[in-house]
Amino acid sequence: MKFSLSNILILIVAAGILAVAFYLTAGRKPIRHLYYYGPRDYNSQTHDTDYHEVSDFKLTDQYGQVVTLDSFRNKIFVANFFYATCPGICKKMNYELGQAIEDFAGNKQVKFISYTVDPEHDSVPVLLQYARMHNAIPYQWYFLTGDKQQIYNLARKSYFVAAEDSGHGKFIHTDNMVLVDAGHHIRGYYHGTDSVDVSNMVQDINLLLQEEKAK
Repeated sequence: MKFSLSNILILIVAAGILAVAFYLTAGRKPIRHLYYYGPRDYNSQTHDTDYHEVSDFKLTDQYGQVVTLDSFRNKIFVANFFYATCPGICKKMNYELGQAIEDFAGNKQVKFISYTVDPEHDSVPVLLQYARMHNAIPYQWYFLTGDKQQIYNLARKSYFVAAEDSGHGKFIHTDNMVLVDAGHHIRGYYHGTDSVDVSNMVQDINLLLQEEKAK
């Protein structure tokens, strides 16, 4: 079969258009989709799955301002649990978290929340000093304190991570960092003391940002 020059040009232009369309489409969609963690229910009205959403809360940040879940409406955020006098994993965990936050500095769509499991000691002034020690970016990295039972319930029943008071000023808590999407669904768990796992978390935050752009 013989092709004229005009036919060849048409084929080249068509191939170019398809290549550009594929590139633009691929650029809008995430390479892979993240899993949804937690219980789920079938919604008979929408004929779809309702995924677990983290619970609302009312706590106070390092600036003395009241913070609720609504403060993070349509935001992607990472949550972890710590206490300021922690002699063990907290220093390493919050160091790694600080490194991850640098990748999203100034990004208003990505936030980070550190809940204290020792609110009786970790007052607003203590948390402010702790935040400054970690060069926390104001209104991007939040350190929250408040009612102890509320915080422990959040850890156990909302984020599904360990938090216990063993007495005598000793606290048991996980090094997990929990990734939550803009719809308040849990999309990932990462070991905060493992730099490789924290790097994976950074990649997954970027995947969620791609998901939001593709909507």
